[in-house]
Amino acid sequence: MKQTSKAGKTTGSLFNYLMGNNSTIPVVGKGATMLYWTDRDAYQVMSVSDDLKTVVVKKCIAERIDNNGMSESQKYDYSKLSPIEETIVWKWNAWRLINKKIMFTTEYAKTIGDGWFNTPESKLCFPDGKGELVLIEGKTHVVTSYSKVNILWGTQREYYDYSF
Repeated sequence: MKQTSKAGKTTGSLFNYLMGNNSTIPVVGKGATMLYWTDRDAYQVMSVSDDLKTVVVKKCIAERIDNNGMSESQKYDYSKLSPIEETIVWKWNAWRLINKKIMFTTEYAKTIGDGWFNTPESKLCFPDGKGELVLIEGKTHVVTSYSKVNILWGTQREYYDYSF
């Protein structure tokens, strides 16, 4: 399981590029670092499948503990974790974040047309009024998609690039 990233395509940082080309493996209780264009987010590995291809992580609520202001020298405390679990899988020769969202079924969408939000039926699908769909058999369904991620297993490194 070797992941590769391309400089200038997946990252704008030499450091993230070097970290993104790795064959590290996830270990329960160890950290993980999600690599973006120039920023990084720290995670904690909560569980790993026996074949090492499915990993559950929680994002660290990283708190800055230095007094360096808008600098590249940053230190963080990683002791607090988000309550939300995220699942990352090894699929199609890359690590991918599983995304799930609730959508109207094609059949139901046809019955309510374009003005769906103001119909009585929409109150069933949006009971809290906050715009979040709920799962209702025959009216909504779960759609799963996969987003490729660059991740380094075994270390937690938060970093915010102030130059962007």
